Amino acid sequence: MELKQLQADLKSRIAKGLNFGMEGLEDVIDPSADTYNEYILLKSKYNDLMYVSSMNTLPYEQIEIGMDRLRTNVLGLIDRLGEGSLKKDQVDPELKVHALPTRRTNFFKLLDIHFLNLEAVSFVQIYSNEEKRTTGREALVMYYQSHQRRAARPELGEPGKEFTEKVKTQFFEFYKNETGMLEVYFKNIRHLLAYSLESEIEQQFFLDTLKSLFSRYEMALIFYYAFCGIDPGFTELVKKGKLLDDSFMDILFDKAHFKAFFSEKQ
Repeated sequence: MELKQLQADLKSRIAKGLNFGMEGLEDVIDPSADTYNEYILLKSKYNDLMYVSSMNTLPYEQIEIGMDRLRTNVLGLIDRLGEGSLKKDQVDPELKVHALPTRRTNFFKLLDIHFLNLEAVSFVQIYSNEEKRTTGREALVMYYQSHQRRAARPELGEPGKEFTEKVKTQFFEFYKNETGMLEVYFKNIRHLLAYSLESEIEQQFFLDTLKSLFSRYEMALIFYYAFCGIDPGFTELVKKGKLLDDSFMDILFDKAHFKAFFSEKQ
């Protein structure tokens, strides 16, 4: 394989996922070449970034900035490859089979964080001098039902455009002022969506897995989080990833909200 063809092959692997490009480079670069040290530096930065992303300590935008810088540097390294820096002139065609677990491992780490965030959600009810605390998925059901009761107030009026705007305002104000439990919950869902959409090869598997996580009431809360516009980036990812189907329409405040959401322009 000619050098230009090898470089094109390596770049096509990066288009499918940065981890594929990194593994491809490792497969062809001669460890005794000067460029190998540069590769090791980039691989170390990549591994560090993957670790940080799995900890959910940085917003996705910051992680994506780091990924873009890495992609640029890896592409630059590929352009500088010469015949003398290679130990072989083609990438092992079976290499992609061994590269997938890295991305899957990170995905499932994010799922673990999701369930930790879910269990951290609590809903507190006060009866006289007694306090009842509900956590996890059941707490999300109670949050949604409390919004349903608020939306049933006469002052919100009948379903229609004005009612829809009042409902969106109700959710916007709630999410803006809540203590942070739900903020972290939704932030990780956003991260999971972005991570899933980034992977061309594993995208459908990741998205199908993500969709299977949520009960109808969780999907309804996710829907109104996206619909109220508090996080436009989240809204865009929900639409792009087709995260929501119509299985929860019967518990929406107005079934027309579903169509209105997907007809909105970003």
